[in-house]
Amino acid sequence: MPEMMLSEEELLLKKTVREFTDREVAPRAAEYDESSEFPWDNMRGLAALGLFGLTIDEEYGGSGGTNRQLAIVNEEIARGCAATSVIYIAHLSLCAQFIHLFGTEGQKQRFVPPLAKGEKIGAFALTEPGGGSDAGALKTTATKTNGGYVLNGTKLFITNAVEADTFLVVASHDLSLRTRGIDALVVEADTPGITVNPQHGKMGMRASSTAEIVFENCAVD
Repeated sequence: MPEMMLSEEELLLKKTVREFTDREVAPRAAEYDESSEFPWDNMRGLAALGLFGLTIDEEYGGSGGTNRQLAIVNEEIARGCAATSVIYIAHLSLCAQFIHLFGTEGQKQRFVPPLAKGEKIGAFALTEPGGGSDAGALKTTATKTNGGYVLNGTKLFITNAVEADTFLVVASHDLSLRTRGIDALVVEADTPGITVNPQHGKMGMRASSTAEIVFENCAVD
């Protein structure tokens, strides 16, 4: 983003993240890409700067801020390591932010603070083997029960799935309704009935893990 379009606060944020990226992230990028190792050092550094809580209200453990600031931050991270930027934006924008904006108060209190502090990693599970990222074509089902839902189905190419503690899973309670039957469920990764199968052989951004997630009679409250 051109600096002439930025406020003083945004310029300071850009400078801070650029300096961190140049010092800590960029020097390790090639090694992480070659080894396909998840860049935990980068994640801890971003968390220490409060960047995992960007756009999240302070009452839920965040540091506030705007989506414009988030764009600035992710652009600067991507300068040094594209894989780190993918991990970061998938965690924050597709999982933590989503729960923060649309979750129940109980879900916000329970799930958002550890995500906003970088204590846990989040993933967004939409893509499927048969329909790609077309939400209207998904086949994963969320059958309603007295205590919640039971998930069955398979997700594919899910960023952060291997390391994630929290999944935001898109599923249908009625496949005949297509997009109108869709629910988004917050699911803890250690819930019984979940199998995560890492995928290998990516041509780039290999430090960003990608995996298949299989749900077999997975009970979600």
